Amino acid sequence: MRVVIDTSVVFHLFSSFYPERTEVAEKVIESAQLGDMELYTPRLGEVEFVAVLSRYFDRERVQKALDFYSTIVTWIPEELIIEDLKEVAFQTHHKASDIYFIATAIHLNAVLITNDRKMAELAKSLGLKAFYLIEESDEFFKLLEVKG
Repeated sequence: MRVVIDTSVVFHLFSSFYPERTEVAEKVIESAQLGDMELYTPRLGEVEFVAVLSRYFDRERVQKALDFYSTIVTWIPEELIIEDLKEVAFQTHHKASDIYFIATAIHLNAVLITNDRKMAELAKSLGLKAFYLIEESDEFFKLLEVKG
């Protein structure tokens, strides 16, 4: 199963601010490493990831985290999703960073997972299968079992 993973999920692999979110993020990565899903993210997610982690950690730690992140996801270049980006922007008038993740999910016909309620709701309003993992992780992992 193809899954677009938002930075808000991956961030918790490297922080201990919310242990329950870290646990869910670890379970997502473990499932991906077992082959239960393929993880994707728009190329913008790389910049977003560095920007967010750099608020809390030094450059060396952020680079190591980015190196790991790059081994677990496939980066989707902007030129592949540009038409989807524009269409989602026309439809939603929402902030660009969220639109990148939603457009990537549309382009790949993938599930979107996020810890951003607004992003999840927006994706759902466009007909995407999306999960706000803070509240819907059980449903997401049940879907994985069914698809697997």
